[in-house]
Amino acid sequence: MEGNDRGRQALEEWQKAIKASGYDADFAHSVSLYRPHLSKELKAFGDKVVQELEPLVQENNLAGNLPRLEKYDGIGEPVDEVVHHPSYEQAGNIIYGSKLLERLSKTGGLLDALSFMYLSSQAGEAGHNCPLACSAGIIRVLQKVKNVPNTELFIKKLIDSSYTTNFTGAQFITEVQGGSDVGLNATQAHQDEKGNWRIKGEKWFCSNADAELILLTARFDPKLEGTKGLGLFLVPKTVEGKPNSYRLRRLKDKIGTRSMASSEIDFNDAIAYPVGELKDGFKLMMENVLHISRLFNTFCVLGMVKRAYVVASEYAKHRVAFGHPIVEYPLVQENLSEIRSENSALLASIFSVADLQDQLDKDPKEEQKLLLRLLANLNKYISALWSVNHLHHALDVLAGNGAIESFSPIPRLLRDAIVCENWEGTHNTLRMQILKDISKYKVDQIFINHLNPTHPALKKGLEKLKETLKDIENPLAIKSIVDQMAILYAATQLEKEAKTSTSKQNQFEYFLHLHFEKQPDVLTLIKSISSN
Repeated sequence: MEGNDRGRQALEEWQKAIKASGYDADFAHSVSLYRPHLSKELKAFGDKVVQELEPLVQENNLAGNLPRLEKYDGIGEPVDEVVHHPSYEQAGNIIYGSKLLERLSKTGGLLDALSFMYLSSQAGEAGHNCPLACSAGIIRVLQKVKNVPNTELFIKKLIDSSYTTNFTGAQFITEVQGGSDVGLNATQAHQDEKGNWRIKGEKWFCSNADAELILLTARFDPKLEGTKGLGLFLVPKTVEGKPNSYRLRRLKDKIGTRSMASSEIDFNDAIAYPVGELKDGFKLMMENVLHISRLFNTFCVLGMVKRAYVVASEYAKHRVAFGHPIVEYPLVQENLSEIRSENSALLASIFSVADLQDQLDKDPKEEQKLLLRLLANLNKYISALWSVNHLHHALDVLAGNGAIESFSPIPRLLRDAIVCENWEGTHNTLRMQILKDISKYKVDQIFINHLNPTHPALKKGLEKLKETLKDIENPLAIKSIVDQMAILYAATQLEKEAKTSTSKQNQFEYFLHLHFEKQPDVLTLIKSISSN
């Protein structure tokens, strides 16, 4: 066989291998420990993600197929219509067809839902996974308050498993002068002569701009400064069959998540429904909307990394260089092993957190609530920080081919992850939120009491954390503190999973090598991890 023919045959075999299934062994093992009843459904959905969804998302993400904004109809009437390529609806029907949001709407169903989210995210943000997270936040809020008109109808439409017929949600918090500093938000809410609440002002970064239901913050009392004056409001896209009073100024041209329309929006006395008590608006948003979005974000970026890992590791098995498949070279093995072991540790970590959240939803306890807030922030932080690096190094395995958008999904996954990294709180925002919670609520002690590591290296890591915490007054120390907390929690959860899996035991030992203590036979470890 000629050289070119051998190379093409290897690529064909690689393509066949990566389309086999999205339900990998590491994820399957976690599912077996937490939600074994979902194994068959998740396996079927994972197959559909890589065989049907991924090609649709790839087509939808082509430059000529991205969403566009039509400002006027054929006779010059303003419409502000976001026009999507047909592949967008097809992709949406696969994702929503998993019944993810219906699962989430049931008490104790969060981990069930997020397990499907992890699989759908192997296709990247895909234009729909961010709206899913937004819809999830709206569902949880509507289930907790009693004063929103049409609540039953809204929830029914949000959990509809057909993208063609359902409602999707959006969360518009960011304003041009107030990003992480939400207390600077100036968009106003006021009552008209009939007592209807109306929204006036600008929102700066509005993802899922064509959503049927918008959850946003607005200042209900100009005399109340900061977050105390922010209420939470639900703004429908239409009122009594007519467009509500807001305009899409332009679509954002983003580095990633490009299949989903993000916009700048002007609200011109748009009809809105208060959500809960006005004075509780910011609290409702933080505890339900942002908290849940951070869990979704974590599952999303970990799913992206897993897909990139599979693509890269299979490529390494089929790509021959200097007479050997490149997976046989120790430096390639080391690269793949680091991605896999750290991704598995973070997946074990977030599985544990989501399961704890389900327990809390069934039996609310104040201390558990504080613990879950800390864990959500830790996991969002470390998963976003590491996943961009993991995707970068998965791309490295493909060498020059890695930069080609049509060759593999990795470039798109990397671009999507960069956006996810800054969504729902940048690294510094999350660090400072954790610092604030340590100072105000002593969540560090709650965390230490909860952790209870058993491995000697992890016990040493906990003692090191306690020493670092003594330097809490140093503002720069928070970086080290947050890193140690996140890594320690991930290692503890991976150790638990490793007790029933030889593969994860190897991954756990390599994770220790990377972050706690050097392993004497690391070459054997990485060979086992990368070739398994």
